[in-house]
Formats: sequence, structure tokens, C-alpha cells
Amino acid sequence: MFGMLGNLTKAVVGVVVETPIAIAADVITMGGAMTDKKEPYTATALKGVMKNVENATKPDHDR
Repeated sequence: MFGMLGNLTKAVVGVVVETPIAIAADVITMGGAMTDKKEPYTATALKGVMKNVENATKPDHDR
């Protein structure tokens, strides 16, 4: 139960805080073209959000 709430909290923080910051970083770095990253910051942030949502929806015995 608490694992699900923790993962949902992480997902909300990812959407509300991390994603806008990642979007701003992508704007500044032209989508990561000016960095050595393999993917844009926004893609990385959204993958983390999706991972937390997936973990929150898994049954307890699958964790």
C-alpha cells in the first residue's frame, strides 16, 4: 500500500517539478544538441514518470 503511494507521489513530483525543468533545459540546450546526452532531458524525465506509474500499478507480489 505505502509503496504504491510512494510511487504515485514520485510520479506527481516528476510531472509537476521535473518535467517543466527538463523542458526548460531542452529549450536552452536546443533539445540536448549542445550536450553529450543521448536523449533530450524531457524524454528522460518522462521515462522516470512512466516507471513510477508502472510500479504503482503493479500488484505487491510483483515488486
